[in-house]
Amino acid sequence: MRAYSESRRAIVGAMVGLLYGSILAFLSFLANFAGHGTDIPLLLSSTPLGVFGFVAKLVGAPHVDVVARLFGTPLVWAALGSLVALSGRGKRLRLTQALVLLCYGSGLALVATRGEGPAYLERLLRAAPEFIVAWATVYLVGQVALWRQIGRRLH
Repeated sequence: MRAYSESRRAIVGAMVGLLYGSILAFLSFLANFAGHGTDIPLLLSSTPLGVFGFVAKLVGAPHVDVVARLFGTPLVWAALGSLVALSGRGKRLRLTQALVLLCYGSGLALVATRGEGPAYLERLLRAAPEFIVAWATVYLVGQVALWRQIGRRLH
């Protein structure tokens, strides 16, 4: 019976992650087009897939980057949702924590390497405030829920 409940939790976690990633991708897409090039939400939502942006620029195919990030966002969060939903404390929990922290670290590194600074962020907030605020709210609520699930497994 335990194997059944583990697989059921993994599937439900993946479905929740897929839904969360799809919402993030949709809001990021709206922020990108309403903000006329505001791709930071999409970049942060799809990390570590944002690395494709650097590779795509090197080979001269920037459209590959956007497609990978847009469609990869739900897949990244489905995988993380599945890992977080599984019970366990040892290696699996440490792997989950490491992968989530990798997403954060790669996102911060990708945003920092863009070199656009505070003036760019101010322009972003003026260009599409409703989509940026909606994306940020969904992103932060999802992160709190994610770490709450991880915290439950710690105790």
